Amino acid sequence: MSESMMNVESTVIDGSFCQPLESTRLTRTSNWSPNETTIRSSKNIPCITKSEQQLYKLYAQALADSEVTQDWSSWVEMMTINCQKCCSEAEISHPIAFRTGRQPQLSRNIRTLQIERDSWLLWNRARDTLNNTRQDLPEVIPGSSDRLIVEHHLLNNPQLRMAKAVQGWLQTIKLDERYQTDIKMAMTKLEPKRIYWEKTCHFLKSSYNANLPNPYITSLDFDATHKQKRRLCDTDEQEENDLLQIVFNLLRVGEYSKAKNICKSTGYHWLAALLSANELYHDENYYCSETNDIIYPVEGNKKRIQWIESMYELSMDMRLKLYERAIYGLLCGRIEALIPVCKTYADYLWAYISCYIEQEIHHILICAHQNELTDIEKHRILSDNGIRNRQLKMPLIFDEILAGCPTHIRDEALLPFNLIQKYLILADYDRLFHSILSFLHTNNELNGSLLRFSTHICLFLYEQDHSEKFNQKNFIEILTTYIHHLIELEFKDLVCYYISKLPLDNQSTIMAKFLDTLSNRQDKEYYLKQGFTYKIDIDTSLLILAANQRRDQTFDKDNNEEIISTNSKNLNENDYKQLEALKLLTTFLSTQTLDALRFANQICRYFLNDSKYEGIRIALSYFPHDIDIHTIEANNRQQSVDDLREFKAFGAYIAALEAIQRWSELHQKQQNNTSTTREDQAYLPIVIKACYDVFDYPQGWLVDSTNVHQTLSDNENRQIEMSVLRHKYIPMLACNLFRIFDLIKQEQETFRLIIFLSDSRKQQLYTLFSKETLDSVLLLTEHAAERCLDRQQQQTDDTIVNYFL
Repeated sequence: MSESMMNVESTVIDGSFCQPLESTRLTRTSNWSPNETTIRSSKNIPCITKSEQQLYKLYAQALADSEVTQDWSSWVEMMTINCQKCCSEAEISHPIAFRTGRQPQLSRNIRTLQIERDSWLLWNRARDTLNNTRQDLPEVIPGSSDRLIVEHHLLNNPQLRMAKAVQGWLQTIKLDERYQTDIKMAMTKLEPKRIYWEKTCHFLKSSYNANLPNPYITSLDFDATHKQKRRLCDTDEQEENDLLQIVFNLLRVGEYSKAKNICKSTGYHWLAALLSANELYHDENYYCSETNDIIYPVEGNKKRIQWIESMYELSMDMRLKLYERAIYGLLCGRIEALIPVCKTYADYLWAYISCYIEQEIHHILICAHQNELTDIEKHRILSDNGIRNRQLKMPLIFDEILAGCPTHIRDEALLPFNLIQKYLILADYDRLFHSILSFLHTNNELNGSLLRFSTHICLFLYEQDHSEKFNQKNFIEILTTYIHHLIELEFKDLVCYYISKLPLDNQSTIMAKFLDTLSNRQDKEYYLKQGFTYKIDIDTSLLILAANQRRDQTFDKDNNEEIISTNSKNLNENDYKQLEALKLLTTFLSTQTLDALRFANQICRYFLNDSKYEGIRIALSYFPHDIDIHTIEANNRQQSVDDLREFKAFGAYIAALEAIQRWSELHQKQQNNTSTTREDQAYLPIVIKACYDVFDYPQGWLVDSTNVHQTLSDNENRQIEMSVLRHKYIPMLACNLFRIFDLIKQEQETFRLIIFLSDSRKQQLYTLFSKETLDSVLLLTEHAAERCLDRQQQQTDDTIVNYFL
């Protein structure tokens, strides 16, 4: 691993998350990142290891760092390093998990993490294959180098570059610790020797001296068993099978040098020579200066074209052993010889990719040396049965695998991660997004690794301006799903950062949904401040949050159930949510106080309709007592006048109810006390004034003074709601006041109120009364009239008595 990558790793792992947020308005600096935030609480998820929980934070940190540096290559490296570190930590805990009974679940988690790591390794290799290609190539001197010819071709052939990157990736992920152990164990069975078929040679020597019959070969040619149709000694037969399998396994992971060395150490020099014959011809002496006295050895096989043709035929000779044919097929690019030894989907993909590369190289060299070939060679090589006519095509490799593989390989090929890797290799980003969405829609339980990897690949493509290659709606849905996943896992401090990666039109809606999941106002305020640091439009988010709190409610004029009740009902959970949203609006809205006032009016109408007067009191307390038209920032002053009048109308009504409730307390106290001091009588003027402030509200209680609101979309419902409340609560307030007058025998106030309610200059409020309510009022008025008449009669009787006395 390079020194730069080690530095990156230390930066990622040592990052701490802590960002003090002291005000609602903070200036976002250019180097701010989510590694300055602390995950305040994370749910203990049994199916996720602690190291994987940390991986979520490290991913976000790596992405934020790359936004500052714009070094996206390092970002991919950091993602790979982080995932590798997580895998290592999970694997260390594997024995502990076994003893605690969590082996099956953790094994699945570790395997999933390994696949995620392998996918990052693929993207790290494939994201820009041109960077991994030598570009300062000298011009090819004719007849000097097949290697340079191929390297020049690589510069102009992105599919071949991608194929080589994928081949290297498939070899890397195969060469894990277990695979290396298996090879070492197999190699212990092979004994170093100077000549192959040692046991057979020993038998031949013994049988020659003893004149014994010989069932074995008599020649040491590597194809003697086929020429003579004789066999080897059983021990040699087994050793050769083991060797061929080991050699193939080494070639499977790209270990050509080790494969040649083991062939030489076991006496199979002819097999080592075959492996060397696949190397590209290159004579460095052509490219040295004239003053250079060093003579370099010539590398590779100058007759590689003809040798490949021989290997192509030999690879399908059914007399040869299975792994021998597979080795020849790999060297010449014949897929039919490789398929029988492939056991997994990765093996199939490696086989097809390797054959594609060999076939492309063979075709490049044929084109370069076509003039050097004899007519017989041209006919043989370019004939209908030649390699070129059966050549693989990179875009069709995956289809060919599915068409010819067994069912279990096909099922493996269609697994989510394998399909994502396929579309990354083909750079088919539109189908990549569609496949990711398909997995999200069809699986009830989200795969955290799959979603995590998919989301960050999409973010990478989006940041790299590949958005024209895919549907933006798909990107939004994938990122939104990941945000909801973070919320479910309670990685709350990462949510705002990822919301900021959404297009601006979508940020506020998701932010509002996130705020709605928070249980208390302190958390909402904390994350609103954090959202501002990411330049999320928190004003719009709060308005959407408030709108989401709206609930359907029936405003019924004929509801007389509590016509004379001033008792408040208890608030429920939804009521407190609405009040909390209002508090956030009044605290955080920067230039939209009018919107907060409108939301307050809306929920106050609901509270009043439900007789939840405490909710109205709380809503009123969130605004200044002296609020007026000049303290409201609004584009339409006339419109804000109506909103302010409605808001103050609720305040007037609550003041009247509180006055009635206070009078009731004083009156009850007076009934239980023999004191001659009448506190209820003294408090009565306050009650009367408070009630008349509602009856005589300027231009009408809950009535607009302008027609500006008619242009608003919700005006019709608002007018209906206010009309219902006028019909319901002005009669209720009047009935309560009539009842007070009746209790303390204030006949004059009763008559004055009757006159007021019927006054045409005062909107004839009696027309708001239902027939039942009006009957009740008339009955109380009748009682007042009777008392007046009785009092007048008593005064007349007293006058007559005094006259006669």
